[in-house]
Amino acid sequence: MVMGCTSVDPGVMDVSLPRKMEIMDRSFPWTEPTYRPKELKKLRVGMTKSEVLSLFQEPKSIKRTPSDEYWEYDWFELYFRGGRLVNWFDL
Repeated sequence: MVMGCTSVDPGVMDVSLPRKMEIMDRSFPWTEPTYRPKELKKLRVGMTKSEVLSLFQEPKSIKRTPSDEYWEYDWFELYFRGGRLVNWFDL
């Protein structure tokens, strides 16, 4: 008994692409960042809170744990331990 493979020709498939949508309103629902990128480049591990405040305004919120402090801004977070900057993240 001989078994073989057959191929099936799918033919021409009609694929429709989505239409280009016009953007009526170019405003965004979020606010503009309250910092300038060059200020973020000035951050260094080990900076004190007062050094950081000389670059940025007061944070939107501050979260504290027994050992750490987290400063949240609109577009990034700063992490302090022992009063010194240890890390930061863009949101």
